[in-house]
Amino acid sequence: MDPARPYGTTLVITGGRVSYVGDDAVEIGPDTEVIEAAGRIVCPGFIDLHTHTDLDLFDHPSYLLFQNYLRQGITTVLAGNCGMAKMPPGELLARLDAQPPAVNFGTLVAHGYARMACGIPDGRRKVTEAQLQTLLAMVGKGLADGAFGMSTGLEYIPGLSTRTAELTACASVVAGHGGFYASHMRSEGDDLLAAVEEAIRIGRDSGVQIQLSHLKTDGACNQWKTAAVIAAIEAARADGLDVAGDQYPYTFFGWNPSIFIPSELLIEKDRQDPEQIKAAILDRITRYHNGNGDLVVVFDWTDTSQKRWQGITLSGILKARGVEATPEGVADLILEMLPFESQDTLMGTDISSSDESVKRYLALPYVSICTDGFNQPWLAPCHPRNYSAFPKVLGEYVRDKQALPLETALRKMTAVPAAIMGLTDRGVLRTGNHADIVIFDEATIGENATFATPAAPSGIDYVLVNGVITVESGNFRGVTPGMVLRSRQS
Repeated sequence: MDPARPYGTTLVITGGRVSYVGDDAVEIGPDTEVIEAAGRIVCPGFIDLHTHTDLDLFDHPSYLLFQNYLRQGITTVLAGNCGMAKMPPGELLARLDAQPPAVNFGTLVAHGYARMACGIPDGRRKVTEAQLQTLLAMVGKGLADGAFGMSTGLEYIPGLSTRTAELTACASVVAGHGGFYASHMRSEGDDLLAAVEEAIRIGRDSGVQIQLSHLKTDGACNQWKTAAVIAAIEAARADGLDVAGDQYPYTFFGWNPSIFIPSELLIEKDRQDPEQIKAAILDRITRYHNGNGDLVVVFDWTDTSQKRWQGITLSGILKARGVEATPEGVADLILEMLPFESQDTLMGTDISSSDESVKRYLALPYVSICTDGFNQPWLAPCHPRNYSAFPKVLGEYVRDKQALPLETALRKMTAVPAAIMGLTDRGVLRTGNHADIVIFDEATIGENATFATPAAPSGIDYVLVNGVITVESGNFRGVTPGMVLRSRQS
């Protein structure tokens, strides 16, 4: 019997762990709770390697319930991604020890947060030796406190001003603790190939395991690079380097206005030329979106006239203002929005990848599924990946488009991310492992959420975390049986 293929069996849970998997008859006592799962898929709970759930985790008690994660079968999340955090790993995990979450929760050291906490100026490219040693000590402390590795956000301030040597030094510390280096790379479009090569070089020079965050190819003009990216990764793996990635199954991603501006213009704040910035925005709009302002959507923005725009395209805003939606008009609108980014009052989505690219990355067995999501249940408008990334893969890409087999998709949601985190007792249904379990209907599982309307996915019947039912017959229970996870190397 191949355990990677679906088959019928009996599974017993005792004390929050799997105590039996097999075909023998088992004794059912008066206190035994039985779930009849005939005709359903029973698999390990899904593990999401790339979330930003720490950024708003303590904003409201309901966020600790992780409703939008559990409803899509996610039982373990990893936070601290893209170099972003609000506090060090030790403080974050200690707070969760006192306030248990509904899912199993781990984190990374966020390079951008650590850099700022060390007092290194945003635009500082070359750090002093003293600054570097302070930074390395902070990274080491986060790893010692239980972080599973370190993340970077190299398209954002302050990460975009960081030199490769600094990142390699940090990665060497991570390697020494047995962690991995998760990188939001410097580019996902024009300079994507160079960004992938930099990440691989950091892995080669430091010995660290490399995780390429939310792997994608951005922009209509760059779609040909998908094959080259895959070739570079495959060559590195053939050379013995541990290079993997994660991916959410959408052709659009979360967006802020500065994503349209080259990093060198963002860094040189004091010498920014508005005309040069507009030219750069216009160039990207033209090449990435063929000048189409309908491919960039604003979730929520209140402009200087106090007019609120929600779930509308850039072209839609211009037309509502009586302005022609030309590429130049779109560029002017993005310029108008730029000051609002620093106030965290603006975000949207950028539709600039292709379904073919999504499918090619999905076919890679070492690329895990992720949400890149936030723990903000039932807010609208919102990116649907917060509610449906995992069911979308199983419904749209496995069942409907047959882009990959079911067993491959499930491994990319369970055993593969568990191995990356070093979780030997999760990600596989075997005796002694924690009973994180999802039960779903292969025929009906799928996405219901849209930009405008958050919604739970279809087909998820039961979700168990450490043996406790959190979703029952599709209904959310609101219990908090999750565990705080710390790296075994800490």
